[in-house]
Amino acid sequence: MRRVTPARADPPTPAVYAEAAAWVARLHGSGRTSDVEAGFRQWLAVDAAHRRAFEQATEAWELAASVSVAGTPRMTRWPEKRDRPLVWGIAAVAVGIAPAGISTLYWIHDPTLSTGVGEQRMVTLEDGSRITLNTSTRLSVQYEPRVRYVRLLEGEALFDVAKMPDRPFIVTAGDRDIRALGTSFDVRREENRVVVMLLEGNVTVLSNQPSGMRLPGSPNAPAAPVETLTPGDRVTFAGATPTRDRPPVEDVTAWRNGEVVLDKTRLVDAVTEMNRYSTTKVMIDRPEAANVRVSGIFRAGDSVRFAHAVAETYHLEVVPRSHQILLTGAPATNSPSGGGPEPFR
Repeated sequence: MRRVTPARADPPTPAVYAEAAAWVARLHGSGRTSDVEAGFRQWLAVDAAHRRAFEQATEAWELAASVSVAGTPRMTRWPEKRDRPLVWGIAAVAVGIAPAGISTLYWIHDPTLSTGVGEQRMVTLEDGSRITLNTSTRLSVQYEPRVRYVRLLEGEALFDVAKMPDRPFIVTAGDRDIRALGTSFDVRREENRVVVMLLEGNVTVLSNQPSGMRLPGSPNAPAAPVETLTPGDRVTFAGATPTRDRPPVEDVTAWRNGEVVLDKTRLVDAVTEMNRYSTTKVMIDRPEAANVRVSGIFRAGDSVRFAHAVAETYHLEVVPRSHQILLTGAPATNSPSGGGPEPFR
């Protein structure tokens, strides 16, 4: 009879190790509350890998006394155990030092979070909710006994909200409040518009103008709903009347994989999107080029390859400049249908 070897469970990812370190630090800290404990239990129950990572993080916490928090970690002789580099990463995150390659997921002491150009960041809140910040994003977090508040000041973030029926999660973006209980949704705030897309669960988007009725315990959020979304819905507020559509979720959230997906997008809008992720800005000098259509999947921040792909498709010229790439010339198309170029990568 042939012996069957049990399948080996996948090891925890670096992100899960970092989250485990955050929970260890929070549970050992002075801010431990019943809400923190409830959030931890919910996180622990998600996957067996969470439990394994927490066991190693607890072990690393005990060893972290030899780490210098104020500066560079001192050299330490670690015991001969599995995953030693990851154990070091856990210890470093647990005391507030995030080495290269380890995601910065930890309990927030500063309520304001931000990312630079081309940077992404993920954080775990005290209740187990997660926020993933896209490039050039700034937000603030304020948890109160009855309501969980996040104010998206600029940029884009994806929210994975821990379910707490008696404590709604409200994201304020411009003149809109997005109200959720336990769900996943993406919010993007620009100067003149707010875009909300629901991935899972349900959310209600409300106007927070003073004329609206108000939610209990919330001085700014009205009770009258403007839009109620179901999974896959996207609503854009850019004027008096909101617009709704249902684009592919993987396209809207491709930024989490470092990609920009364009689908017959006007070149002027495609350039704006690509420029979000890079300090090297693509420029257009001919107004007739602004409305040509671009389709394809591009690496976020790779302005050079994007510019050359567009130039090749429309017979434009690429002129490198200091911190700029100029697309110049009159556009021409080889598309048989006349509707724009074939998709390129």
